[in-house]
Amino acid sequence: MPQEKTAESIISGFTATILREHFGKGPGSVHVIIYNCFVCIQIREFLAPMERILLDQNEKNRVLKTRDLLMVELMAEFKKNFWKEADLDVVELFADWNLDDYSGMILGVLEEPKAHKLRWPEEVDEPALRKEVVRLSIAGQKEPDKTHFYWLSDRVLLIERIGIFTLLEKELIKNEFQEALKLAKRPLEYMLFAESEVPAIAKRPLIGTYVDWDFEEDKGYALLTFKK
Repeated sequence: MPQEKTAESIISGFTATILREHFGKGPGSVHVIIYNCFVCIQIREFLAPMERILLDQNEKNRVLKTRDLLMVELMAEFKKNFWKEADLDVVELFADWNLDDYSGMILGVLEEPKAHKLRWPEEVDEPALRKEVVRLSIAGQKEPDKTHFYWLSDRVLLIERIGIFTLLEKELIKNEFQEALKLAKRPLEYMLFAESEVPAIAKRPLIGTYVDWDFEEDKGYALLTFKK
């Protein structure tokens, strides 16, 4: 008797298919975590042939901008598949890519959270981690109104920050400079986390940082991946 597919394997399957159909090449691997009100999709070995040519010509921002535009177009398709194939009502989707190691993340936010016991690694000092993340937020923009932490696994930390944009950023958003703002903020966030005390506090080497924002709702997500 064939084994029943899990929601994670179903999501992994349709994610690989959607990316292959629209980018011309699928990812080498897709790993899915469902926790609380989040669906985290980690993507490895993903780079289309045309993107490789653009990277060879130092056109990284062009690749990122094209992926951002294409992901906006694919949001409805992803949401439909979440609902029809995995019985999950995803209301928001976020994505980011690391073109240096051909990896990426897609984050879905569920309408209703799944019943999971909150996780927190015993060896991680929660107040120290919160203080350091707030410090990074102030260095990059401003202190968030709210900061929430979700350990999706021992190796994956999701940080949700609400009320983060400065007055200047809000003016840029109002004047429809969201993409330019995103392209500018990404490398800054990467640098801040890479040079921070977060790995020392988490007692785990930081190997990946992915960020994305909801400009209308004034919130952002940072997904940190660690080596255990």
